[in-house]
Amino acid sequence: MFQKILVPVDGSEKSMEAVEMAATLSQIHDGEIFILSIFRHHTIMERSFSMSRSSKRLDSLDETLSGYAKEVVEAGKTLALEKGATKVRGFVRGGQIAKQILSFAKLNEVDLIVIGSQGLGDLSGYLLGGISQKVAGLAKCPVLVV
Repeated sequence: MFQKILVPVDGSEKSMEAVEMAATLSQIHDGEIFILSIFRHHTIMERSFSMSRSSKRLDSLDETLSGYAKEVVEAGKTLALEKGATKVRGFVRGGQIAKQILSFAKLNEVDLIVIGSQGLGDLSGYLLGGISQKVAGLAKCPVLVV
């Protein structure tokens, strides 16, 4: 039933609880887990407002955020495997969080999205409380909010 399970993660406790839930479901349904972390790119508008900052600084910030997202994905993959999942893959994307989650789910024909009810907050670029609501409302597949 749930062969492809998507778990968006941001490193928060709730997102890791979602990974644990997905691991359990993947065992029941012999499914594959996709761990996805999205970092927020700086937009052209944000770059124009920060003219005093060099482009290299902003690129460096994007690289830092991307690096953090990769670490979060690895932590999620490790946790899923520790909890008994056997097929786990990780992905990192940049952009608007809800849009990227929905796009990834559609592109990969995901059967279920398991998402944390709250994330780390605005400082990290994640608001999974609002994101989870948006994803649940717009996804074409079932969404389990943990």
